[in-house]
Amino acid sequence: MTHKSSHFRLVGVAVAVAALAAAAPELPAQSFEIMVPAADGTLLATDVYLPFGGGPWPVILTRTPYGKDGVREVCLGLTLVQYACVAQDTRGRFDSGGEDTVFRDDAGDGRATVEWVAGQPWCDGRIGMFGGSAAGIPQYLAAPGADPALLSIAPAVATPDLYHHAFLQGGAIREELVVNWLAGQGSSAFYEEVRQHRLKDAWWDPVEVLAHAGSVHAAGLHVGGWYDIFGQGTLDGFSAFQERGGSGAAGRQYLVMGPWTHNDLFSRQAGALTYPADAALDVIDLLLAWYEATLGDDPSAIDDWPVVRAYVMGAVGEPGAPGNLWVGLDRWPPRAAARELYLTADGGLDVAAPAGGELELVSDPEHPVPTLGGANMFPDLIVDGRPMADGPQDQRSIEARDDVAVFTTEPLEAPLPVVGAVRCVLWLVPDTPDLDLAVRLTDVYPDGRSMLVLDGVQRARMRCGDDRECLLTPGVPVEVTVELWSTAIVFNASHRIRIAVSGTNWPRFEVNPNDGGDLNIPASPVVARPVLRFGPAHPSRLELPVLSPLRRPAGRLQPAAPLVPATSSKTWEDDARDGGAAWILRFTAGPE
Repeated sequence: MTHKSSHFRLVGVAVAVAALAAAAPELPAQSFEIMVPAADGTLLATDVYLPFGGGPWPVILTRTPYGKDGVREVCLGLTLVQYACVAQDTRGRFDSGGEDTVFRDDAGDGRATVEWVAGQPWCDGRIGMFGGSAAGIPQYLAAPGADPALLSIAPAVATPDLYHHAFLQGGAIREELVVNWLAGQGSSAFYEEVRQHRLKDAWWDPVEVLAHAGSVHAAGLHVGGWYDIFGQGTLDGFSAFQERGGSGAAGRQYLVMGPWTHNDLFSRQAGALTYPADAALDVIDLLLAWYEATLGDDPSAIDDWPVVRAYVMGAVGEPGAPGNLWVGLDRWPPRAAARELYLTADGGLDVAAPAGGELELVSDPEHPVPTLGGANMFPDLIVDGRPMADGPQDQRSIEARDDVAVFTTEPLEAPLPVVGAVRCVLWLVPDTPDLDLAVRLTDVYPDGRSMLVLDGVQRARMRCGDDRECLLTPGVPVEVTVELWSTAIVFNASHRIRIAVSGTNWPRFEVNPNDGGDLNIPASPVVARPVLRFGPAHPSRLELPVLSPLRRPAGRLQPAAPLVPATSSKTWEDDARDGGAAWILRFTAGPE
Protein backbone atom coordinates (compact mmCIF):
# COMPACT_ATOMS: atom_id res chain seq x y z
CA MET A 1 0.00 0.00 0.00
CA THR A 2 0.95 3.59 -0.53
CA HIS A 3 -0.95 6.63 0.51
CA LYS A 4 -1.12 10.32 -0.05
CA SER A 5 -0.97 12.05 3.31
CA SER A 6 -3.81 14.47 3.88
CA HIS A 7 -5.83 15.99 6.66
CA PHE A 8 -9.16 17.68 6.98
CA ARG A 9 -9.40 21.41 6.38
CA LEU A 10 -12.53 23.26 7.35
CA VAL A 11 -13.11 24.05 3.71
CA GLY A 12 -16.37 25.84 4.20
CA VAL A 13 -14.93 28.24 6.76
CA ALA A 14 -11.93 29.02 4.59
CA VAL A 15 -14.22 29.82 1.69
CA ALA A 16 -16.51 31.80 3.94
CA VAL A 17 -13.83 34.16 5.16
CA ALA A 18 -11.91 34.50 1.90
CA ALA A 19 -13.78 37.63 0.89
CA LEU A 20 -13.47 39.08 4.37
CA ALA A 21 -9.78 38.30 4.63
CA ALA A 22 -9.17 40.01 1.31
CA ALA A 23 -9.76 43.28 3.11
CA ALA A 24 -7.20 42.47 5.80
CA PRO A 25 -4.27 44.42 4.23
CA GLU A 26 -6.38 47.58 4.49
CA LEU A 27 -7.64 46.74 7.98
CA PRO A 28 -5.21 44.34 9.65
CA ALA A 29 -6.06 42.69 12.94
CA GLN A 30 -4.05 43.20 16.08
CA SER A 31 -2.30 39.89 16.65
CA PHE A 32 0.24 38.42 19.02
CA GLU A 33 1.54 35.05 20.17
CA ILE A 34 1.51 33.96 23.79
CA MET A 35 2.22 30.74 25.68
CA VAL A 36 -0.83 29.70 27.71
CA PRO A 37 -0.18 27.35 30.64
CA ALA A 38 -2.13 24.11 30.91
CA ALA A 39 -3.18 22.87 34.34
CA ASP A 40 0.11 20.99 34.74
CA GLY A 41 2.19 23.98 33.61
CA THR A 42 2.77 22.79 30.04
CA LEU A 43 2.97 25.84 27.77
CA LEU A 44 0.60 25.84 24.80
CA ALA A 45 1.48 28.08 21.84
CA THR A 46 -1.42 30.41 21.18
CA ASP A 47 -2.10 33.13 18.60
CA VAL A 48 -4.54 35.91 19.49
CA TYR A 49 -6.24 38.07 16.82
CA LEU A 50 -8.18 41.14 17.99
CA PRO A 51 -10.38 43.43 15.91
CA PHE A 52 -9.55 47.11 15.74
CA GLY A 53 -11.90 49.37 17.63
CA GLY A 54 -13.24 49.23 21.11
CA GLY A 55 -13.39 45.87 22.88
CA PRO A 56 -14.00 43.61 24.61
CA TRP A 57 -15.34 41.14 22.06
CA PRO A 58 -16.85 37.68 21.91
CA VAL A 59 -14.07 35.17 21.23
CA ILE A 60 -13.94 32.17 18.90
CA LEU A 61 -11.32 29.56 19.83
CA THR A 62 -9.87 26.75 17.79
CA ARG A 63 -7.42 24.11 19.03
CA THR A 64 -5.67 22.07 16.36
CA PRO A 65 -2.93 19.45 15.98
CA TYR A 66 -2.38 20.65 12.41
CA GLY A 67 -0.66 23.94 13.20
CA LYS A 68 -2.30 27.19 14.30
CA ASP A 69 -0.75 29.06 11.37
CA GLY A 70 -3.15 27.18 9.10
CA VAL A 71 -6.14 29.07 10.49
CA ARG A 72 -4.62 32.54 10.23
CA GLU A 73 -6.86 33.60 7.33
CA VAL A 74 -9.93 32.29 9.12
CA CYS A 75 -9.06 34.31 12.21
CA LEU A 76 -8.38 37.44 10.19
CA GLY A 77 -11.77 37.09 8.58
CA LEU A 78 -13.48 36.67 11.94
CA THR A 79 -11.91 39.86 13.30
CA LEU A 80 -13.45 41.78 10.41
CA VAL A 81 -16.90 40.83 11.68
CA GLN A 82 -15.95 41.82 15.23
CA TYR A 83 -14.97 38.52 16.81
CA ALA A 84 -11.66 38.02 18.55
CA CYS A 85 -10.07 34.77 17.44
CA VAL A 86 -7.70 32.47 19.33
CA ALA A 87 -5.81 29.65 17.61
CA GLN A 88 -3.77 27.17 19.61
CA ASP A 89 -1.43 24.26 18.85
CA THR A 90 -2.48 21.26 20.90
CA ARG A 91 -0.03 19.70 23.34
CA GLY A 92 3.16 18.41 21.75
CA ARG A 93 2.26 19.75 18.31
CA PHE A 94 4.20 22.42 16.41
CA ASP A 95 5.12 25.23 18.85
CA SER A 96 3.38 23.88 21.95
CA GLY A 97 5.30 22.20 24.74
CA GLY A 98 4.82 18.75 26.18
CA GLU A 99 4.35 15.37 24.50
CA ASP A 100 1.69 14.71 21.90
CA THR A 101 -0.69 12.32 23.64
CA VAL A 102 -3.17 12.13 20.73
CA PHE A 103 -6.24 13.77 22.30
CA ARG A 104 -5.70 12.27 25.77
CA ASP A 105 -4.86 15.69 27.28
CA ASP A 106 -7.24 17.76 25.17
CA ALA A 107 -10.07 17.75 27.72
CA GLY A 108 -8.01 19.40 30.45
CA ASP A 109 -5.95 21.56 28.10
CA GLY A 110 -9.06 22.81 26.36
CA ARG A 111 -10.81 23.72 29.59
CA ALA A 112 -7.68 25.48 30.88
CA THR A 113 -7.50 27.50 27.67
CA VAL A 114 -11.19 28.47 27.82
CA GLU A 115 -10.70 29.63 31.41
CA TRP A 116 -7.63 31.65 30.41
CA VAL A 117 -9.48 33.32 27.53
CA ALA A 118 -12.42 34.13 29.80
CA GLY A 119 -10.07 36.01 32.12
CA GLN A 120 -8.56 38.26 29.45
CA PRO A 121 -9.62 41.93 29.28
CA TRP A 122 -10.34 41.66 25.55
CA CYS A 123 -12.89 38.86 26.12
CA ASP A 124 -16.45 39.98 26.87
CA GLY A 125 -17.29 36.72 28.63
CA ARG A 126 -18.72 34.97 25.56
CA ILE A 127 -16.61 32.17 24.04
CA GLY A 128 -17.31 29.81 21.15
CA MET A 129 -15.23 27.13 19.49
CA PHE A 130 -14.92 25.94 15.90
CA GLY A 131 -13.02 23.42 13.83
CA GLY A 132 -13.43 20.15 11.97
CA SER A 133 -12.12 16.61 12.29
CA ALA A 134 -9.05 16.65 14.57
CA ALA A 135 -9.89 20.28 15.39
CA GLY A 136 -13.49 19.30 16.11
CA ILE A 137 -12.68 16.50 18.54
CA PRO A 138 -11.02 18.91 21.04
CA GLN A 139 -14.33 20.80 21.22
CA TYR A 140 -16.18 17.68 22.31
CA LEU A 141 -13.47 16.87 24.82
CA ALA A 142 -13.38 20.35 26.36
CA ALA A 143 -17.13 20.82 26.64
CA PRO A 144 -17.91 18.72 29.76
CA GLY A 145 -17.20 20.83 32.84
CA ALA A 146 -15.94 23.83 30.87
CA ASP A 147 -15.96 27.39 32.21
CA PRO A 148 -19.48 28.88 31.90
CA ALA A 149 -18.07 31.39 29.40
CA LEU A 150 -18.04 28.58 26.80
CA LEU A 151 -21.45 29.23 25.27
CA SER A 152 -21.12 27.63 21.88
CA ILE A 153 -19.31 24.85 20.01
CA ALA A 154 -19.43 23.92 16.32
CA PRO A 155 -17.64 20.61 15.68
CA ALA A 156 -17.68 19.43 12.06
CA VAL A 157 -17.01 15.84 10.91
CA ALA A 158 -15.79 14.90 14.38
CA THR A 159 -16.74 12.47 17.15
CA PRO A 160 -17.07 12.62 20.93
CA ASP A 161 -16.53 8.83 21.09
CA LEU A 162 -12.98 8.02 20.06
CA TYR A 163 -13.19 4.38 21.10
CA HIS A 164 -16.21 3.43 18.96
CA HIS A 165 -15.94 5.84 16.04
CA ALA A 166 -12.26 6.65 15.55
CA PHE A 167 -9.91 3.92 16.71
CA LEU A 168 -12.18 0.87 16.69
CA GLN A 169 -15.48 -0.14 15.17
CA GLY A 170 -17.32 -3.31 16.09
CA GLY A 171 -14.28 -4.37 18.11
CA ALA A 172 -11.88 -4.18 15.15
CA ILE A 173 -9.24 -1.48 14.77
CA ARG A 174 -9.91 0.90 11.88
CA GLU A 175 -6.56 0.20 10.28
CA GLU A 176 -6.77 2.53 7.26
CA LEU A 177 -7.69 5.50 9.40
CA VAL A 178 -5.61 4.84 12.51
CA VAL A 179 -2.33 3.68 11.00
CA ASN A 180 -2.15 6.29 8.26
CA TRP A 181 -3.38 9.24 10.30
CA LEU A 182 -0.98 8.53 13.16
CA ALA A 183 1.90 8.11 10.70
CA GLY A 184 1.06 11.47 9.17
CA GLN A 185 1.31 13.11 12.59
CA GLY A 186 4.59 11.40 13.47
CA SER A 187 2.76 9.51 16.22
CA SER A 188 2.93 5.92 14.99
CA ALA A 189 4.07 4.69 18.41
CA PHE A 190 0.59 5.50 19.71
CA TYR A 191 -0.79 2.66 17.58
CA GLU A 192 0.82 0.15 19.93
CA GLU A 193 -0.91 1.78 22.89
CA VAL A 194 -4.26 1.43 21.16
CA ARG A 195 -3.56 -2.25 20.44
CA GLN A 196 -2.80 -2.85 24.11
CA HIS A 197 -6.19 -1.39 25.03
CA ARG A 198 -8.56 -3.07 22.62
CA LEU A 199 -11.00 -3.48 25.48
CA LYS A 200 -12.66 -0.29 26.70
CA ASP A 201 -10.82 -0.05 30.01
CA ALA A 202 -9.82 2.89 32.22
CA TRP A 203 -7.15 3.91 29.70
CA TRP A 204 -9.95 5.44 27.62
CA ASP A 205 -11.33 7.55 30.49
CA PRO A 206 -9.46 10.78 29.52
CA VAL A 207 -11.31 10.84 26.19
CA GLU A 208 -14.73 9.86 27.56
CA VAL A 209 -17.34 12.49 26.69
CA LEU A 210 -20.80 10.99 26.28
CA ALA A 211 -20.94 9.71 29.86
CA HIS A 212 -20.43 13.31 31.03
CA ALA A 213 -23.05 14.93 28.80
CA GLY A 214 -24.83 16.32 31.85
CA SER A 215 -21.90 18.62 32.59
CA VAL A 216 -22.02 20.19 29.11
CA HIS A 217 -23.58 23.67 29.12
CA ALA A 218 -22.74 24.97 25.64
CA ALA A 219 -25.10 25.14 22.69
CA GLY A 220 -23.85 23.01 19.80
CA LEU A 221 -23.91 22.93 16.01
CA HIS A 222 -22.93 19.40 14.90
CA VAL A 223 -22.10 19.00 11.20
CA GLY A 224 -21.44 15.64 9.57
CA GLY A 225 -21.80 13.53 6.45
CA TRP A 226 -23.50 10.23 5.69
CA TYR A 227 -20.22 8.95 4.21
CA ASP A 228 -17.96 10.63 6.76
CA ILE A 229 -15.45 8.67 8.81
CA PHE A 230 -17.10 9.96 12.01
CA GLY A 231 -20.71 10.03 10.79
CA GLN A 232 -22.22 8.08 13.67
CA GLY A 233 -20.18 10.09 16.14
CA THR A 234 -21.72 13.34 14.92
CA LEU A 235 -25.21 11.87 15.39
CA ASP A 236 -24.43 10.48 18.83
CA GLY A 237 -22.83 13.73 20.00
CA PHE A 238 -25.87 15.73 18.95
CA SER A 239 -28.34 13.31 20.57
CA ALA A 240 -26.42 13.02 23.85
CA PHE A 241 -26.00 16.77 24.35
CA GLN A 242 -29.54 17.51 23.17
CA GLU A 243 -31.24 14.96 25.42
CA ARG A 244 -28.87 14.64 28.39
CA GLY A 245 -26.90 17.88 28.36
CA GLY A 246 -26.87 20.35 31.22
CA SER A 247 -28.55 23.75 31.33
CA GLY A 248 -27.61 25.75 28.25
CA ALA A 249 -26.99 22.57 26.25
CA ALA A 250 -30.12 20.41 26.50
CA GLY A 251 -32.59 21.47 23.85
CA ARG A 252 -30.05 23.86 22.28
CA GLN A 253 -28.22 21.50 19.92
CA TYR A 254 -28.54 21.58 16.13
CA LEU A 255 -27.57 18.94 13.59
CA VAL A 256 -26.72 19.20 9.89
CA MET A 257 -26.06 15.96 7.98
CA GLY A 258 -25.29 16.06 4.27
CA PRO A 259 -24.35 13.50 1.58
CA TRP A 260 -20.69 14.18 2.18
CA THR A 261 -17.42 12.32 2.63
CA HIS A 262 -14.70 13.50 5.00
CA ASN A 263 -12.61 15.01 2.25
CA ASP A 264 -15.49 16.57 0.31
CA LEU A 265 -17.44 18.27 3.07
CA PHE A 266 -20.21 20.62 1.84
CA SER A 267 -19.71 19.33 -1.73
CA ARG A 268 -22.26 17.74 -4.07
CA GLN A 269 -19.64 15.14 -5.06
CA ALA A 270 -19.49 11.98 -2.95
CA GLY A 271 -17.44 9.09 -4.25
CA ALA A 272 -18.73 8.11 -7.69
CA LEU A 273 -22.02 10.01 -7.33
CA THR A 274 -22.77 13.68 -7.98
CA TYR A 275 -25.82 14.84 -6.06
CA PRO A 276 -28.02 17.78 -7.14
CA ALA A 277 -26.64 21.29 -6.73
CA ASP A 278 -28.43 21.95 -3.44
CA ALA A 279 -26.36 19.24 -1.72
CA ALA A 280 -23.44 21.70 -1.72
CA LEU A 281 -24.36 23.59 1.43
CA ASP A 282 -23.38 27.25 1.76
CA VAL A 283 -21.54 27.19 5.08
CA ILE A 284 -21.03 30.96 5.22
CA ASP A 285 -24.57 31.72 6.29
CA LEU A 286 -24.65 28.64 8.50
CA LEU A 287 -21.68 29.55 10.69
CA LEU A 288 -22.11 33.31 10.77
CA ALA A 289 -25.75 32.93 11.81
CA TRP A 290 -24.74 30.38 14.43
CA TYR A 291 -22.21 32.61 16.12
CA GLU A 292 -24.44 35.68 15.86
CA ALA A 293 -27.17 33.75 17.70
CA THR A 294 -24.97 32.12 20.35
CA LEU A 295 -22.21 34.70 20.86
CA GLY A 296 -23.53 37.88 19.28
CA ASP A 297 -26.52 40.07 19.88
CA ASP A 298 -29.14 38.41 17.67
CA PRO A 299 -30.52 35.17 19.16
CA SER A 300 -33.23 35.25 16.48
CA ALA A 301 -30.63 34.58 13.74
CA ILE A 302 -31.41 30.85 13.93
CA ASP A 303 -35.09 31.05 14.82
CA ASP A 304 -36.09 29.54 11.49
CA TRP A 305 -33.67 26.60 11.79
CA PRO A 306 -35.11 23.13 12.26
CA VAL A 307 -33.35 21.25 15.03
CA VAL A 308 -32.12 18.71 12.48
CA ARG A 309 -31.38 19.35 8.81
CA ALA A 310 -30.81 16.06 7.03
CA TYR A 311 -30.18 15.52 3.37
CA VAL A 312 -32.26 12.51 2.36
CA MET A 313 -30.38 10.93 -0.50
CA GLY A 314 -32.08 9.38 -3.50
CA ALA A 315 -31.24 7.85 -6.85
CA VAL A 316 -28.75 9.99 -8.77
CA GLY A 317 -29.35 10.63 -12.45
CA GLU A 318 -33.01 9.57 -12.38
CA PRO A 319 -35.22 12.63 -13.01
CA GLY A 320 -38.14 12.76 -10.61
CA ALA A 321 -36.65 10.23 -8.22
CA PRO A 322 -37.80 10.78 -4.63
CA GLY A 323 -35.24 12.03 -2.16
CA ASN A 324 -32.21 14.19 -2.92
CA LEU A 325 -33.53 17.04 -0.78
CA TRP A 326 -33.07 18.61 2.63
CA VAL A 327 -35.67 17.89 5.28
CA GLY A 328 -36.16 19.25 8.77
CA LEU A 329 -36.83 17.21 11.88
CA ASP A 330 -37.20 18.09 15.53
CA ARG A 331 -35.20 15.11 16.77
CA TRP A 332 -32.75 12.40 15.74
CA PRO A 333 -33.48 9.71 14.98
CA PRO A 334 -37.05 10.17 13.79
CA ARG A 335 -39.41 7.46 14.89
CA ALA A 336 -39.52 4.86 12.15
CA ALA A 337 -40.94 1.41 11.70
CA ALA A 338 -38.49 -1.48 11.86
CA ARG A 339 -38.51 -3.37 8.56
CA GLU A 340 -36.87 -6.78 8.52
CA LEU A 341 -35.59 -8.36 5.33
CA TYR A 342 -34.59 -12.00 5.77
CA LEU A 343 -31.57 -13.59 4.15
CA THR A 344 -32.20 -16.76 2.18
CA ALA A 345 -29.85 -19.56 1.20
CA ASP A 346 -30.32 -18.78 -2.50
CA GLY A 347 -29.11 -15.21 -2.10
CA GLY A 348 -32.41 -13.44 -1.54
CA LEU A 349 -33.57 -10.70 0.82
CA ASP A 350 -37.26 -11.20 1.55
CA VAL A 351 -39.94 -9.79 3.82
CA ALA A 352 -40.92 -13.38 4.66
CA ALA A 353 -38.58 -15.61 6.65
CA PRO A 354 -37.48 -18.67 4.68
CA ALA A 355 -38.20 -22.19 5.85
CA GLY A 356 -34.51 -22.78 6.48
CA GLY A 357 -31.20 -23.27 4.75
CA GLU A 358 -27.50 -22.63 5.16
CA LEU A 359 -24.51 -21.33 3.24
CA GLU A 360 -20.77 -21.65 3.87
CA LEU A 361 -18.72 -18.45 4.03
CA VAL A 362 -14.95 -18.60 3.54
CA SER A 363 -12.65 -16.08 5.26
CA ASP A 364 -8.95 -16.37 4.46
CA PRO A 365 -6.88 -13.79 6.40
CA GLU A 366 -4.04 -14.11 3.90
CA HIS A 367 -6.33 -13.12 1.02
CA PRO A 368 -8.60 -10.43 2.49
CA VAL A 369 -11.51 -8.87 0.65
CA PRO A 370 -10.30 -5.38 -0.34
CA THR A 371 -11.94 -2.11 0.63
CA LEU A 372 -13.64 -0.19 -2.17
CA GLY A 373 -15.21 3.08 -1.04
CA GLY A 374 -16.96 3.83 2.21
CA ALA A 375 -16.17 6.03 5.19
CA ASN A 376 -12.45 6.35 4.49
CA MET A 377 -10.03 9.20 5.13
CA PHE A 378 -7.32 8.21 2.67
CA PRO A 379 -9.08 7.48 -0.65
CA ASP A 380 -5.78 7.56 -2.58
CA LEU A 381 -4.45 4.55 -0.67
CA ILE A 382 -3.53 1.88 -3.25
CA VAL A 383 -5.18 -1.50 -2.63
CA ASP A 384 -4.97 -4.33 -5.18
CA GLY A 385 -3.47 -1.93 -7.69
CA ARG A 386 -6.19 0.72 -7.48
CA PRO A 387 -7.12 3.61 -5.19
CA MET A 388 -9.26 2.49 -2.28
CA ALA A 389 -11.58 5.50 -2.87
CA ASP A 390 -14.31 6.70 -0.54
CA GLY A 391 -18.04 7.26 -0.44
CA PRO A 392 -20.49 5.44 -2.71
CA GLN A 393 -18.61 3.19 -5.12
CA ASP A 394 -19.83 0.34 -7.35
CA GLN A 395 -19.29 -2.90 -5.43
CA ARG A 396 -19.79 -5.41 -8.24
CA SER A 397 -16.11 -6.34 -8.41
CA ILE A 398 -16.22 -7.13 -4.68
CA GLU A 399 -19.49 -9.03 -4.88
CA ALA A 400 -18.13 -11.25 -7.67
CA ARG A 401 -15.54 -12.81 -5.33
CA ASP A 402 -16.03 -16.38 -4.13
CA ASP A 403 -15.48 -15.33 -0.51
CA VAL A 404 -18.34 -12.79 -0.51
CA ALA A 405 -21.95 -13.88 0.06
CA VAL A 406 -24.50 -11.62 -1.65
CA PHE A 407 -28.19 -11.24 -0.75
CA THR A 408 -30.53 -9.10 -2.88
CA THR A 409 -34.21 -8.13 -2.89
CA GLU A 410 -36.45 -8.28 -5.93
CA PRO A 411 -36.88 -4.88 -7.62
CA LEU A 412 -38.84 -2.60 -5.31
CA GLU A 413 -42.43 -1.91 -6.33
CA ALA A 414 -42.44 1.46 -4.53
CA PRO A 415 -39.80 3.82 -3.10
CA LEU A 416 -38.54 2.86 0.37
CA PRO A 417 -37.33 5.71 2.66
CA VAL A 418 -34.73 4.43 5.15
CA VAL A 419 -33.77 6.98 7.81
CA GLY A 420 -31.84 5.98 10.92
CA ALA A 421 -29.54 3.24 12.16
CA VAL A 422 -29.15 0.07 10.09
CA ARG A 423 -27.98 -3.30 11.38
CA CYS A 424 -27.55 -6.82 10.08
CA VAL A 425 -28.16 -9.84 12.34
CA LEU A 426 -26.44 -13.04 11.24
CA TRP A 427 -26.77 -16.55 12.59
CA LEU A 428 -23.79 -18.83 11.99
CA VAL A 429 -22.15 -22.03 13.08
CA PRO A 430 -18.43 -21.24 13.51
CA ASP A 431 -15.52 -23.60 13.03
CA THR A 432 -12.94 -21.25 14.61
CA PRO A 433 -12.84 -19.55 18.03
CA ASP A 434 -12.93 -16.09 16.46
CA LEU A 435 -13.74 -14.35 13.18
CA ASP A 436 -14.96 -11.07 11.77
CA LEU A 437 -18.16 -10.42 9.87
CA ALA A 438 -18.03 -7.46 7.46
CA VAL A 439 -21.31 -6.31 5.90
CA ARG A 440 -21.91 -3.81 3.09
CA LEU A 441 -25.30 -2.31 2.24
CA THR A 442 -25.80 -1.19 -1.35
CA ASP A 443 -28.40 0.46 -3.56
CA VAL A 444 -28.61 -1.59 -6.77
CA TYR A 445 -29.60 0.55 -9.76
CA PRO A 446 -31.61 -0.88 -12.67
CA ASP A 447 -28.44 -0.81 -14.81
CA GLY A 448 -26.73 -3.18 -12.33
CA ARG A 449 -24.53 -0.73 -10.43
CA SER A 450 -24.32 -1.70 -6.77
CA MET A 451 -23.59 1.60 -5.01
CA LEU A 452 -22.32 1.45 -1.44
CA VAL A 453 -24.51 3.09 1.19
CA LEU A 454 -23.08 1.79 4.49
CA ASP A 455 -20.65 -0.82 5.75
CA GLY A 456 -19.65 -2.16 9.13
CA VAL A 457 -17.86 -4.96 10.94
CA GLN A 458 -18.24 -7.03 14.08
CA ARG A 459 -15.43 -9.00 15.67
CA ALA A 460 -17.03 -12.12 17.15
CA ARG A 461 -14.99 -12.13 20.37
CA MET A 462 -16.24 -8.58 21.07
CA ARG A 463 -19.93 -9.32 20.54
CA CYS A 464 -20.64 -9.53 24.29
CA GLY A 465 -19.49 -6.00 25.13
CA ASP A 466 -16.65 -3.52 24.88
CA ASP A 467 -14.99 -4.47 28.16
CA ARG A 468 -14.71 -8.24 27.78
CA GLU A 469 -14.10 -10.98 25.24
CA CYS A 470 -16.23 -14.05 24.57
CA LEU A 471 -14.73 -16.47 22.10
CA LEU A 472 -16.84 -18.66 19.88
CA THR A 473 -17.45 -22.34 20.53
CA PRO A 474 -16.92 -24.21 17.24
CA GLY A 475 -20.02 -26.10 16.21
CA VAL A 476 -22.41 -24.07 18.38
CA PRO A 477 -24.82 -21.71 16.57
CA VAL A 478 -24.44 -18.06 17.54
CA GLU A 479 -26.11 -14.76 16.66
CA VAL A 480 -23.84 -11.84 15.71
CA THR A 481 -25.13 -8.30 15.10
CA VAL A 482 -23.21 -5.98 12.76
CA GLU A 483 -23.97 -2.28 13.24
CA LEU A 484 -23.77 -0.39 9.94
CA TRP A 485 -24.22 3.11 11.45
CA SER A 486 -26.92 5.44 10.09
CA THR A 487 -28.14 6.84 6.80
CA ALA A 488 -30.99 8.75 5.18
CA ILE A 489 -31.85 7.48 1.71
CA VAL A 490 -34.83 6.64 -0.46
CA PHE A 491 -34.33 3.40 -2.37
CA ASN A 492 -36.25 4.13 -5.56
CA ALA A 493 -38.83 1.90 -7.22
CA SER A 494 -37.19 -0.66 -9.54
CA HIS A 495 -33.99 -0.50 -7.47
CA ARG A 496 -32.94 -3.43 -5.31
CA ILE A 497 -31.46 -3.53 -1.82
CA ARG A 498 -28.40 -5.71 -1.34
CA ILE A 499 -26.05 -6.77 1.41
CA ALA A 500 -22.69 -8.43 0.90
CA VAL A 501 -21.22 -10.48 3.75
CA SER A 502 -17.54 -11.35 4.05
CA GLY A 503 -14.95 -12.10 6.71
CA THR A 504 -12.74 -9.12 5.87
CA ASN A 505 -12.86 -5.55 4.52
CA TRP A 506 -9.20 -4.54 4.42
CA PRO A 507 -7.52 -2.14 4.97
CA ARG A 508 -10.60 -0.32 6.26
CA PHE A 509 -10.59 -2.79 9.16
CA GLU A 510 -7.68 -4.85 10.45
CA VAL A 511 -7.63 -8.53 9.51
CA ASN A 512 -8.55 -11.12 12.14
CA PRO A 513 -6.29 -14.24 12.12
CA ASN A 514 -9.37 -16.19 13.31
CA ASP A 515 -7.35 -18.40 15.69
CA GLY A 516 -8.72 -16.88 18.91
CA GLY A 517 -5.26 -16.04 20.26
CA ASP A 518 -3.76 -12.77 21.44
CA LEU A 519 -4.39 -10.34 18.59
CA ASN A 520 -1.16 -8.47 19.33
CA ILE A 521 1.06 -11.54 18.94
CA PRO A 522 1.81 -12.71 15.38
CA ALA A 523 0.01 -15.93 14.64
CA SER A 524 -0.47 -18.37 11.82
CA PRO A 525 -3.71 -17.24 10.20
CA VAL A 526 -6.53 -19.77 10.09
CA VAL A 527 -9.06 -20.00 7.27
CA ALA A 528 -12.52 -19.71 8.82
CA ARG A 529 -15.45 -21.52 7.20
CA PRO A 530 -18.51 -20.48 9.19
CA VAL A 531 -21.89 -21.71 8.01
CA LEU A 532 -24.53 -18.99 7.77
CA ARG A 533 -27.98 -20.20 8.80
CA PHE A 534 -31.42 -19.00 7.76
CA GLY A 535 -35.03 -19.65 8.72
CA PRO A 536 -37.41 -19.29 11.68
CA ALA A 537 -34.99 -20.84 14.17
CA HIS A 538 -32.04 -18.80 12.86
CA PRO A 539 -33.48 -15.58 11.40
CA SER A 540 -30.52 -13.93 9.69
CA ARG A 541 -31.86 -10.55 8.69
CA LEU A 542 -31.28 -6.94 7.69
CA GLU A 543 -33.03 -4.42 9.96
CA LEU A 544 -34.02 -1.14 8.33
CA PRO A 545 -35.67 1.94 9.92
CA VAL A 546 -38.41 2.75 7.42
CA LEU A 547 -40.55 5.87 7.53
CA SER A 548 -43.99 4.34 7.47
CA PRO A 549 -46.57 5.82 5.06
CA LEU A 550 -49.28 4.69 7.46
CA ARG A 551 -48.85 7.30 10.19
CA ARG A 552 -47.29 10.66 10.93
CA PRO A 553 -43.82 10.16 12.46
CA ALA A 554 -43.18 11.77 15.84
CA GLY A 555 -40.08 13.39 14.35
CA ARG A 556 -42.35 15.87 12.50
CA LEU A 557 -40.59 15.95 9.17
CA GLN A 558 -41.07 19.07 7.10
CA PRO A 559 -39.37 20.78 4.16
CA ALA A 560 -36.25 22.48 5.54
CA ALA A 561 -36.68 26.02 4.27
CA PRO A 562 -34.78 28.07 3.35
CA LEU A 563 -32.19 25.54 2.16
CA VAL A 564 -34.48 23.96 -0.41
CA PRO A 565 -37.74 25.22 -1.90
CA ALA A 566 -40.56 22.71 -1.87
CA THR A 567 -41.40 21.50 -5.36
CA SER A 568 -44.76 20.21 -4.22
CA SER A 569 -47.73 22.47 -3.52
CA LYS A 570 -48.79 20.26 -0.65
CA THR A 571 -48.01 21.17 2.94
CA TRP A 572 -46.93 18.88 5.74
CA GLU A 573 -50.41 19.15 7.23
CA ASP A 574 -51.99 18.07 3.93
CA ASP A 575 -49.69 15.06 3.74
CA ALA A 576 -50.23 14.19 7.40
CA ARG A 577 -53.92 13.78 6.65
CA ASP A 578 -53.04 11.70 3.60
CA GLY A 579 -50.88 9.25 5.51
CA GLY A 580 -47.91 10.70 7.36
CA ALA A 581 -44.44 10.09 6.06
CA ALA A 582 -45.58 9.33 2.53
CA TRP A 583 -44.99 13.04 1.95
CA ILE A 584 -41.28 12.48 1.58
CA LEU A 585 -41.88 10.51 -1.59
CA ARG A 586 -43.80 13.40 -3.12
CA PHE A 587 -40.93 15.85 -3.08
CA THR A 588 -38.59 15.84 -6.03
CA ALA A 589 -34.98 16.90 -6.27
CA GLY A 590 -33.92 20.32 -7.43
CA PRO A 591 -32.30 20.81 -10.84
CA GLU A 592 -29.20 18.79 -11.61
